[in-house]
Amino acid sequence: MAKARTNLQLPVLLGFHATIAGGFLVSYLTGDGDDVYFMHVFSGYVVLAALALRMAIGVLAPPGSMLRLPRPDRGAIAGFLRGAAALERGVLLKRSPLHGPMAVALLAGLTAAAASGAVADFVLSAEDLHEALGEAALFIVIAHVALVLALHGAKRVATPRAAEPAATSLSATSRTGGAP
Repeated sequence: MAKARTNLQLPVLLGFHATIAGGFLVSYLTGDGDDVYFMHVFSGYVVLAALALRMAIGVLAPPGSMLRLPRPDRGAIAGFLRGAAALERGVLLKRSPLHGPMAVALLAGLTAAAASGAVADFVLSAEDLHEALGEAALFIVIAHVALVLALHGAKRVATPRAAEPAATSLSATSRTGGAP
């Protein structure tokens, strides 16, 4: 089956990413301040709504769509890790199957933190759970950023450098004392 991609899928996915990342950041930074607590609550509900919409679209997206929820493949992950450990260039240049489990961890961690916050609005005894899940979600976000940077760095290392550019006539002229 051909990949079901449209020009709209990437902007939609990036829009979810920006909404969830920005909402989480605002919510995390405003959680302790009494004078900005409304921002914490509002941004938490924005994150929860974006996650719910992302999950719904991800479940309904057809196979091959970049909006489809990730389905980690243990065999592909094991093969990638073996190839990466051996510094196989071909493995490092491909899209990493580690993105799937990281996306699952992010979606689960952020959903747990945001949902527990919604519950804590009505059940005060859930506040401690919400705070603990929010802290755990921060570490998942940090791990996500670290993984993305590491995979990007691995691709840069594995990408062959372009050949040195040939000397231009200007540099050749300056080496010969001005004579062409």
